[in-house]
Amino acid sequence: MALSVHRRIADIARAGPGRTALIGFDAALAEQVLSWREFADRVADAAGGLRAALDRSTPSCAVVPAGNTVPAAIGIAAALAAEVAVFPMNPATPPAEQDALLRLLGRRFAHGYLLNAELGWQRMALPAGPEPPAGDVAYLLATGASSGIPKISARPGPLRYDLARTPSLVIRQAGWRTAQRQLIVGPLYHMAPFTAFLDALLDSNTVVLQPLFAPQWTVELVSRYAIEWLQLTPAHMREILRLPGLDPAAFASLRAMLHTAARCEADVKRGWIGLLGPERVYELYGATEGIGVTMVRGDEWLARPGTVGRGFLTQVRILDDAGNPVPPDAIGTVYMRTPQRVSRSDYVSDQAIRTTPDGFATVGDHGRLDSGGYLYLEPRGHDTINVGGEKVDPDEVEAALRDHPAVADAVAVAVPHPTLGSVVGAHVVLHSGARVRKAELAAHCGRRLAGYKIPKHFTFVDQVPRSAAGKVQRWRLAPHHENGATPP
Repeated sequence: MALSVHRRIADIARAGPGRTALIGFDAALAEQVLSWREFADRVADAAGGLRAALDRSTPSCAVVPAGNTVPAAIGIAAALAAEVAVFPMNPATPPAEQDALLRLLGRRFAHGYLLNAELGWQRMALPAGPEPPAGDVAYLLATGASSGIPKISARPGPLRYDLARTPSLVIRQAGWRTAQRQLIVGPLYHMAPFTAFLDALLDSNTVVLQPLFAPQWTVELVSRYAIEWLQLTPAHMREILRLPGLDPAAFASLRAMLHTAARCEADVKRGWIGLLGPERVYELYGATEGIGVTMVRGDEWLARPGTVGRGFLTQVRILDDAGNPVPPDAIGTVYMRTPQRVSRSDYVSDQAIRTTPDGFATVGDHGRLDSGGYLYLEPRGHDTINVGGEKVDPDEVEAALRDHPAVADAVAVAVPHPTLGSVVGAHVVLHSGARVRKAELAAHCGRRLAGYKIPKHFTFVDQVPRSAAGKVQRWRLAPHHENGATPP
């Protein structure tokens, strides 16, 4: 029998009122612990306040500033319990981007109710858009972090707990267990952490919320709370592997680590397989838009390095620009289809996803399928650098730069060139106290890359703009490059 979120939380609290539901940290990083009874009571209070504030004559949504905090977790759960569509928003979103997201919300809803620090709800008008589409919504998630084009995907609602479907079958295959101890590192306004939190909420887990990512702290939290299940991004994975004296014993409690988001470098993947063993490392490829997923376990990846796996309850096709299937190992656009097709009403954006007449959909990723049906991703068209007709994958250049001992982070971009059209440029972040010259970086890359892939211009910066999921936000990069050698 499918249960409402309100009923499911109440049932868990009755069955184990003293069990720990949530562990978080306040602004001073002091631990905050809520039992299931305390959590259920606070969710019920916040849900009741939201219901009382609602103008039921107009479609409305709840907007929750979704840092990894106890109040944010309560607010998200309260909106779901009240059966009001919830939009977890990055609390650090710049005003211009926030306005763009609110305009998109205004296409569906007349009013938003913003969660405040006291777990109360403040009504706000949303910019009027087209007539809202029919159908209830459980939650909405922002996407577009790689391109800078704001989009919002909507999950039909209301959300229900179904023993046969919660958590999803794909997550169950990634080492998940009911009532486990789970650490959430990524922000709750991103798809993977948000949906992992929802599954944890409905599946009686104990959730530890890490409010900010610090690699040593992540390792300490895993060990201190005997974490059994963990979801990371490749950026998290890379930084943790860089810790000196990293001890595999700190991860002894961990049943599985699932990683998602940006493409994962081979040496980072192998490092984690060596740290945990191949049977505890999983990768999931999907999109906020929910068009389908692939999954691969560590041992499968070792047999096919670079793959993001095969479709899980998902059919995958690679099509050319004319919409025709391509042969195995040929590169094209990745299309996926699940039993539940994505409709235009489930996607709020100025640029709708592309679909085929038979229900396959794409978010624009490029890739290839091998003869066994395993998917390999290629850089998106807007990221690929074209050097005189030669295609350069920026990920390959960035991995080579990060392999230099002085380099903490890097991003490769196209720099206009009068003859070749473009050449490779690089924005480079150095480790504290490190100094390096352009010629040394170029020579370092030359030992790893073909000549046309070597950066010809370097800009030394304090940080590379990345989303909280670790994806490079290339549109935020300064357009200039310097030919200088030693950074100040």
